[in-house]
Formats: sequence, structure tokens, C-alpha cells
Amino acid sequence: MSDLSRPRFLDSGSPPHIFTLTALAGVSALTMNIHLPSLPGMSEYFGVNYRVMQLSVALFLAGNALLQLVIGPLSDRFGRRPVLLTSLSIFLLATLGCIFAPTAQLFLVFRMVQSVVAAGMVLSRAVVRDMVPGDEAASMIAYVTMGMSLIPMLAPALGGFLDAAFGWHANFWFLFGLGG
Repeated sequence: MSDLSRPRFLDSGSPPHIFTLTALAGVSALTMNIHLPSLPGMSEYFGVNYRVMQLSVALFLAGNALLQLVIGPLSDRFGRRPVLLTSLSIFLLATLGCIFAPTAQLFLVFRMVQSVVAAGMVLSRAVVRDMVPGDEAASMIAYVTMGMSLIPMLAPALGGFLDAAFGWHANFWFLFGLGG
């Protein structure tokens, strides 16, 4: 890899750094379950049964699964960066929708839209395959996958801390900060 095409950290003119790709995959994984400890408080806040708030997990996963089928072909057609930036923009808007939703039903709609962050999981690995040859790609994909594997173990603890300290909205403000 020449010095000109080598990834440089926080430089939009170069290919993404492995840290950036791992962070994108991590945000995708974090979004899935950071709010799990907050579900009882959220059901109380919205005045609905706990089972209704559990739908936020099922709807997110359903949206995530469907979007993974679509994001790959879209990124092949329009490019990885535009699809990823569009997905992150939609994710940020949906996260704000989750924060300010006045009803549980509207929260669930925004939560499903929030699953567009699946682009981070799908495209982070695709970008690695685009950037480097086979053996090096396998090593880099291992780092990305490690981030995707560690985050779900840590997310509920972080979500529980944020919920206990600041309330359930803090989980979504945290996601908004990471997505921006």
C-alpha cells in the first residue's frame, strides 16, 4: 500500500482507518442493546405494559435483518461512503425521534427506523475487502468483528449506568453523540 493511499486517522480524503470501521460496527452493535436495562423505566414513562417496550428489541432486529439485505446492493450501486453517511444521518434523526417521542407507538416507529445503523455492520466489512487484499483483509475484519462481539457484552452495563445516573433518555443521547 503506497503512502498516499494509506488510511490516515480523521482524514476524509483517505480510506477509513481500522478504528473508524471498528467504531462503526461497534455503534451498530451498541444500538441493539444499550437500552435493555431501561425497558422497565421506559414502560413506566410511556404508561404501557413492559411487553410493549420489549417490541423495541424485536422491531429493531427485524429492521436490521431486512436492511442488511438491501444495504449491500445499495452500496454497490451508489458507493459505500454515500450509503453510510445517509444511513448515519437517518440514524441520528431516528435517535432524536426516540428521545422526543411522546408515545410508545411513535418510539417504536423511530426505534425501527434507527435500525438503519446496520449499514455500519455491513459496510465496515465490505470497505475492508475493498481496501486490502485477502490475508490482510481477514486480519482487519477480525478487528472489526472483535468490536462487534465485545460491545454487546458491555452495552447493557453502560446502559444500566446511564439509566441509573441520568434516566433512560441518556442512552439515546449517548447513541446520538456516537453517531454524530
